[in-house]
Amino acid sequence: MNTEKRTRLGSKIVSAVLAAAMLPSVALFKSNAANTDPTPGTQLQTILVNSTYNPDGIWRTQEWGGENIIPNSNWTTMSIRDYYENGTVNFEVNCLRIITVPGPSSFTIGLKSKKHGVETQINWTEEIAGQPLESGEPYMEWKSFSLPIKDLVDAYPESDFSLDDFWLIAVGGVDDSDVLEFRNVTISSPDDERQYPFIKVNQVGYDTYAEKEARVSNFPKFGTLGGKTYEVVNADTDETVFSGEISSVPLQLDEASGEDIRILNFSEVKTPGEYFIRIPNAGLDPDALSPRDKYEGLDVNTIESVKFTIGENVYGGLLTDLVRYYYFQRQGIDLEEKYAGEFARENLHPNDVTVKKWSDRGNPDAETTDVSQGWYDAGDYGKYINPAAGTLEDLLFAYELNPEVFNSLNLNIPETDPANPRYVNAPGFLSEVKWELDMLLKFEHSSKDGSFYIAANYDGNTIYMEDTLTRETTHTSPETDRDLRSHQATANAAAVLAHAYMVYKDVPAYKDFAEQCLSTAIRAWNWLNNPDNKKNFSIGAANRTYSFTQEDLDRDMFWAAGALYRAIKAAPINMSPAEQEDYIAEHYEDPSVINCFDADMSLSYNHGARSFSGFVHYLYGNDTPNSDVADYFRTEFNTWYTKTTARPDNWGTVYPTWGYWWGANQVIAQSAATMMIGNLILYGENPYERPLPYLEGTMHHLLGVNPLSFSYVSGAGENSVKNIYSDIYSNAKKLDPYKAPPGYFTEGSNHYDNRHLSKYDGKCYLDSDTEYTTNENTIYGNAAMILLVSSVMADQQEPATDVLQLKKQLLGVEINNDPQSSSYDLNDDYVADVFDLALMKSVKTGQHEISAITITSSSFGATMSEDYVDFSNSLYTEYRGDITGKPITTFTGKIPEDKAAEFLTSASPMFNRLNYSYINWNILDGIQWRIAIEYSNGYVKRVYGSNAFPRSWSTMIELFDELTAYAEGIIMPLTTALETEN
Repeated sequence: MNTEKRTRLGSKIVSAVLAAAMLPSVALFKSNAANTDPTPGTQLQTILVNSTYNPDGIWRTQEWGGENIIPNSNWTTMSIRDYYENGTVNFEVNCLRIITVPGPSSFTIGLKSKKHGVETQINWTEEIAGQPLESGEPYMEWKSFSLPIKDLVDAYPESDFSLDDFWLIAVGGVDDSDVLEFRNVTISSPDDERQYPFIKVNQVGYDTYAEKEARVSNFPKFGTLGGKTYEVVNADTDETVFSGEISSVPLQLDEASGEDIRILNFSEVKTPGEYFIRIPNAGLDPDALSPRDKYEGLDVNTIESVKFTIGENVYGGLLTDLVRYYYFQRQGIDLEEKYAGEFARENLHPNDVTVKKWSDRGNPDAETTDVSQGWYDAGDYGKYINPAAGTLEDLLFAYELNPEVFNSLNLNIPETDPANPRYVNAPGFLSEVKWELDMLLKFEHSSKDGSFYIAANYDGNTIYMEDTLTRETTHTSPETDRDLRSHQATANAAAVLAHAYMVYKDVPAYKDFAEQCLSTAIRAWNWLNNPDNKKNFSIGAANRTYSFTQEDLDRDMFWAAGALYRAIKAAPINMSPAEQEDYIAEHYEDPSVINCFDADMSLSYNHGARSFSGFVHYLYGNDTPNSDVADYFRTEFNTWYTKTTARPDNWGTVYPTWGYWWGANQVIAQSAATMMIGNLILYGENPYERPLPYLEGTMHHLLGVNPLSFSYVSGAGENSVKNIYSDIYSNAKKLDPYKAPPGYFTEGSNHYDNRHLSKYDGKCYLDSDTEYTTNENTIYGNAAMILLVSSVMADQQEPATDVLQLKKQLLGVEINNDPQSSSYDLNDDYVADVFDLALMKSVKTGQHEISAITITSSSFGATMSEDYVDFSNSLYTEYRGDITGKPITTFTGKIPEDKAAEFLTSASPMFNRLNYSYINWNILDGIQWRIAIEYSNGYVKRVYGSNAFPRSWSTMIELFDELTAYAEGIIMPLTTALETEN
């Protein structure tokens, strides 16, 4: 059990639950995915191609002599790869003849796919179908067909038709005098669903000293892997570095996959490198293989996983890609090849600098607004304030709490390039986030009264500010229904701009910007609380309607109150946050506010996450909160936490199977992070036994430890996202051959809209650029993943001396007088200069070896133990005292040189990368400890801790204990020892 990781976690990680906040408050059409008929066991479902347009369930050809029979009425693609070998398209057809002519009517029928913006159709001919393609006799003489899919596909070997991107069944060639009816249209097969790769690993990798778990799973029909041996294999040398026995008892049968699941633990592997897991003699039943399994080359005897990495900072590249995603989503700027590489493109919508209101779109002299900059919200080009605010909240929290993680990223954007006019001497991550904040600020009404428009969206190629009650085809909306501002959007803006102030206020280059954010947030709060301002609960314009309820607004107001309380309290302005605190005290028990503590509703798109963020802002760092509010949060959060952690799944998360809906991956990421925030607010460090595996386990799940054995981030692993639903990359900037940028995080499995993809909830996913209900990118999804990954990274990185900060000192740049400033003076000469930098380099690169280590622990000022190893002379000295510090015993002995050498090889990296202090300011007295590390060049690194420990603490102490156990000597009373030495 990695206890050293848990001690730091509580003081480093805060997360915000904003799943609802991330999604546009829009009135969505009801999804009508393809229905299915149940089949026994693992047999492929029968897909029912129902008509949602006719109440009688019949498809009728249109005046152009054909019809598009749509298997998925979301107009998204689906995969029929599993149905290829023995599957059929089945239907009944009948002719309704306008002119009475004897005999049936002929027709053409085929399959159409859509991939990377290209539609491809292949048709059955009478030769392929093995029968004439004719309807039944008119007047309800139905004729049945069952057409083999394989025969059709094989007849067009040079076609670009894609079984993985099946779009629709196309009917044509119907005579003008006829209307054909199609009913009971199905796609079926006697074959089984595919077995996804047996071994599921985090395809990016595992931190050197972290717990390392994978899963192996299979349909029961294959037999059992219980008792078999699994090996961790070095990918470069093919050497087995670790082996273990697979448990004979699987976890409970998994609803998400329908498979038996077993955990593979290989935490003992700590040597950096590239690995894979192998089960050499699996002995599973080859007769259980489906045709798709055989097509994929699934081996049932020698089973191997994809490759993964073990090392330090193993997620740095992943986080960089997740953040650079936002640069690729930028609007209002040309993406230059220097920064975007092969994805360079022109500004797709340069006219966003002059946007009219929808109500005034026909007026050539209309006032225009500049809404340029920001990020395209998702796969489309809209800009929505509510999702933008929720996105920013996650990103701001991620940076605020773990800045060292982001400051080490090489983002390669214009703002980080000193040669670019856009260069800013500030963290690149904050410059990228500011690109979206700048856009959000532009949505304030031109009067600067604090009110915000809800969105700007496209009608064709032209963007408009959404400002009317409904979408009007004329330009005559009544005055009462024009220029509408949104209370919900304004509350969102107030909250996130107040938070932005907290993050940007201490960055010199963005000091003025921070003040702009705060002043705008205060104006927005004042507008919200002016009863004369009408609440527009529904606003509709260019292409959708944005609606919210009073309950939604209550939650957003609570979020805004908490964020403004925190910002105003920290700001050097003549203003008290009493109004916001009074609001919190008055509303903290409102039903709409406390909805965030409902263990089920907290996972819903309409959950109370934003009010949870209000609690967070109000309580975080607040030494004098309202005691009733604090006590209420403590009780409710603990109840929520207990319920949530009581339902772990088989994949390392605590996410319920029923939650695999549209956008589930975002909520999965945030649900795991949510458990950390309450523990920080209440305790400073986590009191629960195993909170970390849910955070880290969720990240593993999203990167490959899932029913699909699939990484949901493009470019993050061998079996990861290859396609992305995005108008940019399927149309505006489509590469040849097609390619999506790395770092795009997708929506995830969604059985509510895609039951046709699998009968198992966790497998209803399709990696297609025309399947938006599982494979679209969203700015809020990436933000959730960034929050999750950076939180895990913050715990896994020992924040060694900040080289960048030291460089600033050497260049004469002013630094804050923080508690660690003295740690830059490595040679204790009271000056941070090039000598310290050289010394740091020599230590960090291993030019000087450790010559001695002293570990001291104390409590209430009394030294209770001290252990000293002199590696130069192979000597060990141990001192023990009682709780008052009174000496009890001492021990001295000789350590075998070979054991000392083994220790230095294993432990030196951990000791070298220790930070200079680990302090939990929320606990007084308790346990204090010190480590002095002496190097062969004479430098002594001193590390101090108080009620907090480095991540590697347990491992270091275990190695230290193992070493000292070899010491040969005698234990004697201290006085005797002193006499002997004298």
